[in-house]
This record gives sequence, C-alpha cells and structure tokens, in this order.
Amino acid sequence: MIHQLTAQRTRATTGSRPHGRRPPIFAFLLLLILGQPSAWSDPHFRAPYSGERVETYEVTLPVSAQHKESFQIPRDCDLAHNAFRLGADQWGGRVERRVWDKVMQDCYYATFLQRTRTPVAHDFVSDFDFRNSDLRELAAAAGCDAAADRCESLPPGFVELKQVLTLGPQGDDDGAQPSAEQCRVENGVFRGWVSFEPDGMKCLLDRHANGFRMVAIDYADVNADGYLDAVIRLVPLGRGLRHHPLILPLTRTTADGPFSVPQHLVRF
Repeated sequence: MIHQLTAQRTRATTGSRPHGRRPPIFAFLLLLILGQPSAWSDPHFRAPYSGERVETYEVTLPVSAQHKESFQIPRDCDLAHNAFRLGADQWGGRVERRVWDKVMQDCYYATFLQRTRTPVAHDFVSDFDFRNSDLRELAAAAGCDAAADRCESLPPGFVELKQVLTLGPQGDDDGAQPSAEQCRVENGVFRGWVSFEPDGMKCLLDRHANGFRMVAIDYADVNADGYLDAVIRLVPLGRGLRHHPLILPLTRTTADGPFSVPQHLVRF
C-alpha cells in the first residue's frame, strides 16, 4: 500500500539521519514530558480507498486542470489546506472531490489534537473500552454544567452523542420492546432507536435504523485542565444523513465517575 511504503521510507530516512548534540534545555523538556502520563496519542485515520486504519497516508489529488500533487497527511496539511483554499477541490471527478473533503476533515482533526499536547496529571479514560460500552454512559454526557449560568457552544464539527441518536417507537411489528440491555455499543457501532423514559434510557436495536460508527479514538487534554480526554471520531449511519466524521470529546475526573463533554475546548 502507498501509505505503508511511505512510512517505511520515512523510518529509513529518519534512522540514517545523523544526530547532533541536543542542547540542555531540550533534554530537560524531554525528561519533563516523559515524567508525566501521556497527554496525547498520534491521531488515527482511515486511508482513502482502502479504508485501512493508519496514522499517516499519502494521497495524490488534482490542484489545477493539468496538474496533480501528492500530500502526506497529516504532515502536509498546511500545503493541502493552501491548495484547497485556492480552489483545488474544483478539479477532478466526484470521487476526487470527496477525497479532498476527507483530507480537509482529517487535517482539521489532526490540527485540533496537535494544539492540545500538554502534560496531564490524571487519566481516567484511556483504559475504558468505548467501542464496547453502555450507550447510556456515553449519551448521558452533557456539554454544560446544569448549575452553570450559561452553556458554552461546541466548536464546528463537535457533537454531544444525543445529537446523533434517533428517537424511536416504543416497540416494533414483531413485538420487540425497547430495554436498557439493548443500549450497547458493539465493536464501535450502534444502530437502533432510543427513548428517554422516567426510569431511564432504553433502546431498540434495528440494523436498518440510523446510528453511528466509531472510526477512531484518540486521547488528549482538549481543555488543558490536567485531565486526559477521549476524542472519538464517529460517522453517522443511515439514510438522509451526511456521512462525515464528527468529533465527540468525553472526559471524567474519577475512575468510576460519569462522563461529560469537556468545557472550554481548545479553539482555532
């Protein structure tokens, strides 16, 4: 695959590069960072065309009527953004225009994570299995403290999970009834109907209903409060929906505490 070959060439080049003597301040900062719990993970993407989960990929796209250029994402995000800003996405066919759209979304996501690279003191999220979890825990995460005087709006492309869930009927034609036990995310996917009742949230699984798929889960301190946060990219599933990745950030401040959407997110 192109991205695999590129990664091999990159490692070979890096391994052969001579290393000069690092200044003392560099060593001090390195020790400081290594002495803290990891505050981030390298972002993950789905490679165009193959759909393989990767940390980097190379894509060749038209930048004018006669020329194409290759971009290594996320390394070349600045170059890709400049080309896109100058109208590069107007060239090529429908598939290439969709790939341009994907590249811009991936670069937006990578830039967001890169701006949140600070040491953290607490990590209560990285051991949680979001891909196989109770949907009720994730959907209960609110983006605003109920006691707050005002709620902070989320940046563009960010959501609370309730925004992508579909309210549904109390039962189906076969007599199946919603239950709390059906509110499960399995292998990163949920498709079904949800209802919010006095005794709690209930779900009715339906593989033909709308839902979502988690395509990546990365970690960063997205509001610089010292607590590591999970940054979930999810794609809505179903008819009539735009299948563009959305960003769901989640955090918690104790090992068994409830999840919430972090406040005061890093903005562009």
